[in-house]
Amino acid sequence: MSANATEPNHTEHALLVLLGQYAQHLGLIQALMAVPLHQKTCTHRPQAKILEFLVAILAGLPHLEDISRDGRPLDQDQPVAVAWQQPGWADYSGVGRTLQALTQAEAIGRVLREISRPIIDEQVTQALVGQGRLRGHRPGAA
Repeated sequence: MSANATEPNHTEHALLVLLGQYAQHLGLIQALMAVPLHQKTCTHRPQAKILEFLVAILAGLPHLEDISRDGRPLDQDQPVAVAWQQPGWADYSGVGRTLQALTQAEAIGRVLREISRPIIDEQVTQALVGQGRLRGHRPGAA
């Protein structure tokens, strides 16, 4: 039997495991799971489906259906789910239904801004200390 993403300890998405561990460190997963979303839960909480969508974006999946139908389906990758503190992932169709019903986008945006603010502040501080100024890219500049 060859190794594939359906085996419990094998992943085709090692970077997503590392990113999941980093998201745990930042408190991102806990913050997103705490956002109140008013949608019923059958197997997967709606917050978990939003998290799965974020992981799919990080994986560079161009289409929502690639979560389940890609050659290396994310929804079958248990090590990635565990790294993101999830018991498993939903099928892409469930993720799509949750996204369609999503009305709490402002709360999710607030969580993402709160998590990213210290990282951005640190980068700005490092740029100011290291260079004494910030450099921005001007549109149209070479």
